[in-house]
Amino acid sequence: MGLILIVEDSLAMAEASSRALQAAGYEAVSCLTAGEAVSICQERKPDLVITEYYVGDGSGLTLLEKLTRLEPSLPVAVATGCGNEEAAAQALTMGAQAWLIKTEDYLQELPAKVDRLLADQAERRALYEKKHSKRRLEAQNELAEWLAHNFKNILAASIGYLNLINLKNPDQDRAKQEEYLNESRQAQESGIHLLEQLIRMTDGQAGEAERTVVSEVVDEAWETVKSKIVTITQSQYPERVEEIKAQIEKVVFLNSARRLPPVNMVRTDLDSILEALLQNALEAVLAGSDPRVLVLGEKDGERLEITVRDNGRGMSENVLKHAVEPLFSTKGEVGVGLSLSLVSSLVVRHGGELSLHSTPGAGTTVKVTFSL
Repeated sequence: MGLILIVEDSLAMAEASSRALQAAGYEAVSCLTAGEAVSICQERKPDLVITEYYVGDGSGLTLLEKLTRLEPSLPVAVATGCGNEEAAAQALTMGAQAWLIKTEDYLQELPAKVDRLLADQAERRALYEKKHSKRRLEAQNELAEWLAHNFKNILAASIGYLNLINLKNPDQDRAKQEEYLNESRQAQESGIHLLEQLIRMTDGQAGEAERTVVSEVVDEAWETVKSKIVTITQSQYPERVEEIKAQIEKVVFLNSARRLPPVNMVRTDLDSILEALLQNALEAVLAGSDPRVLVLGEKDGERLEITVRDNGRGMSENVLKHAVEPLFSTKGEVGVGLSLSLVSSLVVRHGGELSLHSTPGAGTTVKVTFSL
């Protein structure tokens, strides 16, 4: 029927509770300390834990906190002979499924209470699975829309440049043909790069660390995103290409990571992080009268901190709240947001953190900190 772990402060009560549950058909194990309880949970994976408020090496609340971190979905009930409302409220706030009072009939009523607790847990789990399945379907639909939008633009740009090459016209400038061919090739390479980003987001393993000069990666990423924005403009608004190129040239870019010493890290991940942040920053400042983008770098022991700051359009509080969600676009367009969720997933993979600060009309500051 299920495995129940009993954590008690007395051997007699632990054995009595176990016998009561075993008589009802449950498998029951018991222990007298929180340390033993954690070990049993790791080895046996019980379906329910019932812990006394007071245990041999601490409190049931301390054990509750440990188990909640260890296995958030594991139901834990706290039992006590004291009807302390404040303690009960604290236990429930911390995630306890129930607060059980040990009355004279506690042992007789225990199997029925366990039945109810497991039934409630099964109902919650079924509801979670239903919601999770719905969210998964929505995510799949959104991903499909995102892929269609982005790859349609990339392929359209590539095909468009190839169509400009007129092999039947012997008078067409050879250099111009080479230029169109190169632009088409760059569009295809951006598609490959996009796929690599998606793979990197879902890949559970980081690549091999290598000696990396951060300032060089910053400069390379900046050149890449400038070229990428021009390519995107060419595919979507070809009549605005020259205008966008002129706006890009006006942007003041400061790379203050040059004083950082070489670090040992996964260069491809740093490259993806910087490209994503710098593309967002560049897009945000293009329409400004005094566009500026600044990159700062700090190293503290084995921690690396990189900050990308712009004085662009900024984000509202609501947009900021959802900015790192997969496929959410800070530009208000459905199906084009990936960059900040990519950054977040890569930073988390390296045991780091991402923080965002933004004010509408006053720019955005993104700080990433992670282990080397």
